[in-house]
Amino acid sequence: MSDLHVIIPAGGAGTRLWPLSRRHRPKFLLDLAGTGRTLLQGTVDRLEEIASSVTIVTGRAHRDGVLDQLPEFASSDERTLLIEPSGRDSMAAIGLAAYVVRERFGDDAIVGSFAADHLIARPELLREAVATAIDAARDGYVVTIGLTPTEASTAYGYIAPGPALGGDQAEGSAARRVAEFVEKPDAQTAARYVSQGYLWNAGMFIMSAGVLASHLARLMPDLHARLETIARAWGTDSFERTLEENWP
Repeated sequence: MSDLHVIIPAGGAGTRLWPLSRRHRPKFLLDLAGTGRTLLQGTVDRLEEIASSVTIVTGRAHRDGVLDQLPEFASSDERTLLIEPSGRDSMAAIGLAAYVVRERFGDDAIVGSFAADHLIARPELLREAVATAIDAARDGYVVTIGLTPTEASTAYGYIAPGPALGGDQAEGSAARRVAEFVEKPDAQTAARYVSQGYLWNAGMFIMSAGVLASHLARLMPDLHARLETIARAWGTDSFERTLEENWP
């Protein structure tokens, strides 16, 4: 899976677990599982062995905290840290990294976005799912990873899985079409979703960099144009200036 380029958006205001987390010490910089590694370090640990490159996107307030924990991201070609000049939404952050990957490695590069603060008890299952996702992404699909619910939670969005991409013979662990995305439900609706085989939406996405760019060019043309402008300046003395000019 050496063509997988991992993107880790690492943002947040540090308010959800206050006072444990703070503005300069958000959840992903904490060792909440008691493993000796923070959530961000754990995310890198579980994905770097299957990745050709890893890019973390974070804000200025978190730059020093990230580099204290992952100093290799300061000076490695395969490990990149991108700093957002100001807070924007998830698509802008993921897009910034994806367009830089596209500039460096081309349209066919497979990018995968994984949250910085997930706790994954069985990382081998995630890696198996990512392998399946990469195959589908090579065929031009935008892929998301669904989790089998353990309860009728109202805290997650849900995914209704459709037929397997390869037909009936591909039932099981193969990639499936998405029949429906639904937002966080009430308790009664969540129970119905679980009984009908819906999955939790984990917010993990895998696709080729070119496919992402083609969708953004159609759906969010200004974002696409500015990310392309920023990415073209990658590796030049004008990168920081170009980022500052276009990011707002």
